[in-house]
Amino acid sequence: MALPASGQITLDQIHVEAGGTSTTEVTINDVDVRALIGASSGQANLSFSDFYGASATVTINITITGNTNNYNIFNSKGGSYVAGKTIVNLTINSGVTIGSTSTGTYALDTGTGWASGDVINIINNGTVKGKGANGGAGGDADGTLSNIADDGAAGATGGPAFRAQFACTFTNNGSVYGGGGGGGGGAGGIGLEDKTVIEFVMGGGGGGGGAGVNAGSGAAGGTASGPGTNVNGSAGSSGSATAGGAGGSGGAGGSAGSGGAGGAGGGLGANGVNGSNSIGNVATANGGTGGTRGFYQVNSSLINSGSGIGGTVGGRSS
Repeated sequence: MALPASGQITLDQIHVEAGGTSTTEVTINDVDVRALIGASSGQANLSFSDFYGASATVTINITITGNTNNYNIFNSKGGSYVAGKTIVNLTINSGVTIGSTSTGTYALDTGTGWASGDVINIINNGTVKGKGANGGAGGDADGTLSNIADDGAAGATGGPAFRAQFACTFTNNGSVYGGGGGGGGGAGGIGLEDKTVIEFVMGGGGGGGGAGVNAGSGAAGGTASGPGTNVNGSAGSSGSATAGGAGGSGGAGGSAGSGGAGGAGGGLGANGVNGSNSIGNVATANGGTGGTRGFYQVNSSLINSGSGIGGTVGGRSS
């Protein structure tokens, strides 16, 4: 905290601001005291009024003006940092998007290494988004001997947006979203058309990718193998920056049934959709579950004195 700008000021106040304690002896000519106002050791006739408004606090202003990924505030704070005496003001400009390249990493992170007394202020005028998750693969079907139909695979979990590892204030004038979960894969199936020996083996559709700055990929459709007619499932579509991708179609077998359709990927901050079960009178299976949406904030107890991020948000909170 800066010293008073007018009125009474004591040597003890000056010493404490310089990093000392009130229990140690000090003079106005001590090096740490003079450093508060940049006074050299040879400068004479210092008075208490020379120290009006002096502060040992360092202020670092950072503005993010272009899109970026995996931004760690501590690693980007610059060289003027003084442990325990630094105020960092981070501003994300309007139209700027902070994303992540992996569902296992954070789009924006305070980082670690801060000291007690440091202050972090974040002003978000743009968008912070976790990565979209990949869809689950469609289930295979094998009618060679065992007539096995496989379940569709589950969609993956969306990536996180912001993590606080140190107390901070977060003013959200833009938006913060966890990545969308991946869609579940559709199930494979086997059926006989019109109860004859003409067998259809049908793969499940792949799940769609979840939404995110770096969106999730759509998954492959299931493969069909065996006697009769083999119809593979189609792949799911990748997500986009704002929407989940569509799930792929299951293999079609007419009156013999069909493979299950893949589920759509989740939009920003949304869960992926479950894949569909297959239809068949020989073998069926279950669609995969849709992936869980990502966290928009992690360690909310450290954000805005425990109230967390307000404004436009989507996803989970912890």
